Amino acid sequence: MQVNMRRLLGPALALSALSLSAWSLLALAVSPTAASAFTGQPKPQLAVEAERSPQGARITLKGKNWTAGARVKLTATRAPGSNKAQDFGMADADSTGAFNVRKVVMCTTNSQEDGALETVTFTAADSATGIKSTASARGGAWVCQ
Repeated sequence: MQVNMRRLLGPALALSALSLSAWSLLALAVSPTAASAFTGQPKPQLAVEAERSPQGARITLKGKNWTAGARVKLTATRAPGSNKAQDFGMADADSTGAFNVRKVVMCTTNSQEDGALETVTFTAADSATGIKSTASARGGAWVCQ
């Protein structure tokens, strides 16, 4: 009886292991964030520096942990005093998955209060995978000097 149980249990365990492996591969194919969870890769990050200048808001967008060579779309919510979202174009991640983009955009308000009270949220999105990262900056950089 014990020998028969072993004969039945062996194939059942092998089938369970194959099934689990198939589900793991499916999860990796479907979800890029699941893939990074399984492989231990850090999540892509976005950092923003925004400062006021006579030319307008001086914005620096820095990314790290992106896929090497990724095309990353950079956008932001509306600036204080503006009524539309901001588009900062595309960035190309280097061989280490990093990018550094600097832009100067027009000031959008004369109100110090608007600048102090509002926050602008930036989004970086990998154009191939859709993976996103966000960062925020205070609206003071968009106040005209």
